[in-house]
Amino acid sequence: MRLYVGNIPNITGFTVCNVPKNHYAWVLKSTSLTSDQPNFYRYIEQISKIYFNQPDYQIQINPIHSFLILIHCDMSADIYLNNFPIEIECRSKRNLKEGQIITDNDIADMRELRFPGIGIQKSDSVICCLKVGWKFGLYFNFHNQSHELDVVSVYTSLGRLYRHLTFQYVYQSLESGDYFQKMIGDGWFPFVEILGDEYKELASVYQNDKFTYDHKVKVLLDKFDESRIKRVTEKWWEKPILQEKQQLLQAGIDAFLQGDESGYINCIKNLYTEIEGVMRLLYFRGTGKGSGIGQKELIGYLTDIGEQRTANDDQSLLLPRQFLEYLTKSVFTNFDLETGPVELSRHSASHGVATAKDYTGMKALQTLLTLDQICFYLPSPPKETE
Repeated sequence: MRLYVGNIPNITGFTVCNVPKNHYAWVLKSTSLTSDQPNFYRYIEQISKIYFNQPDYQIQINPIHSFLILIHCDMSADIYLNNFPIEIECRSKRNLKEGQIITDNDIADMRELRFPGIGIQKSDSVICCLKVGWKFGLYFNFHNQSHELDVVSVYTSLGRLYRHLTFQYVYQSLESGDYFQKMIGDGWFPFVEILGDEYKELASVYQNDKFTYDHKVKVLLDKFDESRIKRVTEKWWEKPILQEKQQLLQAGIDAFLQGDESGYINCIKNLYTEIEGVMRLLYFRGTGKGSGIGQKELIGYLTDIGEQRTANDDQSLLLPRQFLEYLTKSVFTNFDLETGPVELSRHSASHGVATAKDYTGMKALQTLLTLDQICFYLPSPPKETE
């Protein structure tokens, strides 16, 4: 539904604090909020009174679950309610075909949200409310008419808001502190490949019921059969560094698919070494330095590459900064035979001090998922030009 309104009040923004008369005050002109934040309700109620309850028209609020308001420079407005078109620019986990149905389980990241067929002008102000599941998000930008609106920035802000609402369970686990550290301690991370229902299930164990941990890990492990692994790894061979190592990496993949103790041992022994090899080659080709480089530098460089790939978006689902912590504390953690215990890691495996019981199917899967996460950070080959 679209409603055109010819004359509306001119809003500058919202005050962020109490201020007496004739004093200066800060005014919030642009922001994104979710319905978990108290100010969401304060702002949206005032927006509703101004734009949905005018002398010339009244809009019933209860049926509304989303809206887009474009306020033009002549103080007219276009108000779109509920089922207006939305288009989201997503990064996919694997190859997709035109017209294919996708779910949250297929999405590696989100970047922009647009409204096809609805043009936002550089002279417009924008208010948008979105609903995802049982959560709402509110974005507004009351820009100064003397400056043009950065429309691309609006789309990016809306994309980030929609991503936060869609994958809020990921951000909640990162912010949880204790239980996220326990997940890292057990070798888990919000790996791109398991984002969606699988990570929800895993995170819920740490939040609510550790008694079901072994069962849910087994269920997850069983899902990574030969066809799933093929779908995961087919994108690896599109990255030059991984393509060069395909024969070595495939040996580790084949070992994982054996599904027994011997296979898991060979998978981990192989892939732990190759993970470091990938990082060293990436560092060497980017800096020209190949000797005397410690793992701290390698991890830091990989993180920098990841941040470049996400355009320094600190809320990207690729989570390069958090992945640095995971690599440091889980994959490349040190060991001390005197103080113990010795946890399975790149170091304990390569130095031969990890015990056979540590080479489990779970650890083998985590190793595969770690390499897959790195794959999303690696540069793609340059496109051929005609």
